[in-house]
Amino acid sequence: MKDQSPFTPGQEPGRGYHDIGGLDYGAVNPNVSEALPWEKLSIVIGNVLGVNGSKVIRTDEVRRSREELGEQLYNELGYFERGIESTRSLLVEKGVLTEAEIESSMKEIAENMARDGR
Repeated sequence: MKDQSPFTPGQEPGRGYHDIGGLDYGAVNPNVSEALPWEKLSIVIGNVLGVNGSKVIRTDEVRRSREELGEQLYNELGYFERGIESTRSLLVEKGVLTEAEIESSMKEIAENMARDGR
């Protein structure tokens, strides 16, 4: 059952659009599924860049970055996609990578995947 509050999470005083804790958003699917390879890789990248690795990014920064995605993008992306987008944003913010470098790499990856039939 959907929450009957007159507010959406982002409109309720003291609650951001991302803060749905305690609200009724229906049943949680209890079935555990195997993470996809790219999802596992996103965790590895986060660990390498975070406290378990080079310490380029911190947990609180990742949370802030996720919360700054904006309501539309936040709701369009899945859990792992939000993590990737927040990590991308932080790496650009910190000057580790530029948007142009990321776009160039993504173009190269897409070309390689198309060539290899993946």
